[in-house]
Amino acid sequence: MSGVAQTIPRRLLGSELKRLRLRAGKSGVEAAAAINKDQSRISKVEDGRANLSADDLATLLDLFGVSKAERKKLLAMGVEARKREPKRRAYVDTLPGSYRRLSNMEVQASRILSYEKGIFPGLLQCDDYAEAVITACDGVWWESSYQDRANRVSFRLDRQRLVFQADPAKELEFIITDDALQTPFGRPHVLRRQIEHVLQLIDEHPKLSIHVLSATIPDNPAPQGGFALMHFPEPAPPIGFMSVLYGPSPYLDDAADTDALIRAFERLREMSSGKAESRVIVERFLTRS
Repeated sequence: MSGVAQTIPRRLLGSELKRLRLRAGKSGVEAAAAINKDQSRISKVEDGRANLSADDLATLLDLFGVSKAERKKLLAMGVEARKREPKRRAYVDTLPGSYRRLSNMEVQASRILSYEKGIFPGLLQCDDYAEAVITACDGVWWESSYQDRANRVSFRLDRQRLVFQADPAKELEFIITDDALQTPFGRPHVLRRQIEHVLQLIDEHPKLSIHVLSATIPDNPAPQGGFALMHFPEPAPPIGFMSVLYGPSPYLDDAADTDALIRAFERLREMSSGKAESRVIVERFLTRS
């Protein structure tokens, strides 16, 4: 069962198992011993290059102390991972907690390209801005709950920490439209704090590039919204992620699709201000907020 295709369901399951193993304080050697396999098998599973039988997966979930709710979700992910890969152009992660698995993929990526229109992307949001954005959606896209809002904000900040404090540092490149710099969320001071936060990130992270694109520029090849492209160490192929307003978001790993996303990002970069000029633009909006 080793040497299987590195499909998105297998990569999502593998990244989740790695997170759970590390959370449980277990080594790859301990995980391999629990299912009577070599450590290399665990590495392949975590990279999405090998499958686990239902029994082996259940054994690892016991070893990692996985809760009943998590266990049900992961067993379902195991079923998806063991399926023969059908011909498809996208994989939609419909299981609960899909946003957490996106974070796992970001952690494993060595380079992330992100484009967002009209809003600062989640990886660039300060705590006040993230809370304001989530509060604006509360009771609309999900049931209203203070604890749920708090959990979402906390998770978003943890997600940023894992990406920005990675060692070695990741290459991060963002394109944002200038209307994000003037669209308020929450109380009046929040937008100013958000702009200050972005400037601080630029100063602190040499491998971070932020480009500003005019929201009204003609011939925008991606006028409807954002996407991200995650590159991984060889030989893993890149994965595209299409953000949507509501519901599960699709992943793309077919070369035709990821190549198209690369072309779109490169075109958007050409249409955007350069790194230095973009910083000046962000500072200019700071004086207006």
